[in-house]
Amino acid sequence: APLHDIGKIGLPDQVLLKPGKLTPDERALVETHPLIGDRILEVLGHEHDPSLEFLGVARAIVRHHHERYDGCGYPDRLAGDAIPAVARLVAVADVYDALRRPRQHKPAMPHAQALEVIQHSSGQFDPTLLAALALCADEWENIYREISE
Repeated sequence: APLHDIGKIGLPDQVLLKPGKLTPDERALVETHPLIGDRILEVLGHEHDPSLEFLGVARAIVRHHHERYDGCGYPDRLAGDAIPAVARLVAVADVYDALRRPRQHKPAMPHAQALEVIQHSSGQFDPTLLAALALCADEWENIYREISE
């Protein structure tokens, strides 16, 4: 999971650090980061195979953490259970983290508001994971605070 955005190292800083809204071309470029990251891990795996068996799981996360449960995500437009379970889980955590952290273009969002946004993101997330998140929401906030310190 910590490698989920490794492909962003292949993107220009002026796009990644842009304070305002991305243009359609910039957005399309950013959407290539899962493919770049998957390729990086693929090459790494070929160089060290089989000592890095965990890279199979890492590659699934890196490539598919921006897929949407409704099939409208990227890069492969996978839907439902076709998205690896581990990538579906990281997708929820990634969005939670993005909402909670301040960015150049937005302030940090409080825990309750971030949960509400996630719960109302129609079609984006696995409904089973959303139900699980609702049951352990307090634990997510505690973990976030521990990690942020």
